[in-house]
Amino acid sequence: MRGRRWATLVTAVALALGGLVGFSAAPAAADPPGGTLRNVYSDGQFCNSYGSEGVRTGLWSRYYCEYRQYGPNAPGFYFLWSFTS
Repeated sequence: MRGRRWATLVTAVALALGGLVGFSAAPAAADPPGGTLRNVYSDGQFCNSYGSEGVRTGLWSRYYCEYRQYGPNAPGFYFLWSFTS
């Protein structure tokens, strides 16, 4: 029983510190000026396809697919940013 309480305490402290310090490998990037995050994809071709479709249909005037990888062994993701001007 005592070991279980100790594990619970350690877990609670780790979660509390995680909220203050953070566990991410890279700092959060700021939004591009004037940009709106539309979605996050695992495939760059799909990100660009959806971005160009938005331009073609007039949903936004331009777009940017930003690739981010948070760690050497972590999967990368494509962030679709749209701009209206």
